Amino acid sequence: MTHTISTPSTGQTDEARFPIRELSLRTGVNSVTLRAWERRYGLLKPKRTDKGHRLYDQEDVLRVEGIVRWIQQGVAVSKVRALLDQETLTGATLSARDSDNEWQDWRRRLITAAELFQEEKVAQLCQQLFSQYPAEIAIRDGLLPVFDQLGKGSVLAFCESVILSTLIHRVSQFKGQQRAAKKVLITGGSSQHLLWCYMSAAMLLDKGVSCLIVPNVYHSNDWTEIVIKSAVHSVLVFCDKALAATSEEIIEQMDQWQKPVTAIGAGFWLAAYESGNTKVGQVSVYSEALEGVLAFSDHCQ
Repeated sequence: MTHTISTPSTGQTDEARFPIRELSLRTGVNSVTLRAWERRYGLLKPKRTDKGHRLYDQEDVLRVEGIVRWIQQGVAVSKVRALLDQETLTGATLSARDSDNEWQDWRRRLITAAELFQEEKVAQLCQQLFSQYPAEIAIRDGLLPVFDQLGKGSVLAFCESVILSTLIHRVSQFKGQQRAAKKVLITGGSSQHLLWCYMSAAMLLDKGVSCLIVPNVYHSNDWTEIVIKSAVHSVLVFCDKALAATSEEIIEQMDQWQKPVTAIGAGFWLAAYESGNTKVGQVSVYSEALEGVLAFSDHCQ
């Protein structure tokens, strides 16, 4: 739905404007993050209706795209306004270095909280991260480097557990707001992929894609039943290494779904690569999770 606003001084009508949910769909940045950018950082200045509702236009779309470009380069959101407003390359470079320090500080705080098993602090830092950044950037620049630093063991297990709970709550809230035409299935073969199922959903929901999340499906035949009965547009599957031995049969089965399918898993990909099956019909196989999810997201647009 678009709106028109009359300019008091001229009586002329401004270009058509639209609400925040439309800005979210056009830019792939969820409305919670857009509001945070406006309130905390002054990055957006929407017009208001008589009832106080925010309205945006194409200039705001370009502004958000500019914000996202800087953030994708590793710039902290607190530094973006200065970068957008300034003109000298030298100043932009210095600010980018400062922002990298902010990322390092956030990661350090999360690691410290995890090592001390501070559940509320880990959850708070995670909520803060996802309120300020699009999910893709929050995961790429925030969470994944922390997981790498924590390695394996009880601290990583604790951290992932708290973050999973936070993401489940976040995704359930956003799913209730979704009116997207496209629905995708996200599934995985074991509990090891549970966190990635929900991180993927967070990224896809940012893009306006509705997600049906069915984790812990241990038999590939069960995937077929879900795909047929749920009438989804496309499928994202996290595959265990144990499935590598039957990768050819599973990929053939996926191809029979006659839908875009992205299968992710290092061991599964290696088996598919050795048999020349990383791309079969509408089925694509990836070894690295983030790369696969982003490729899947592009196909959903």
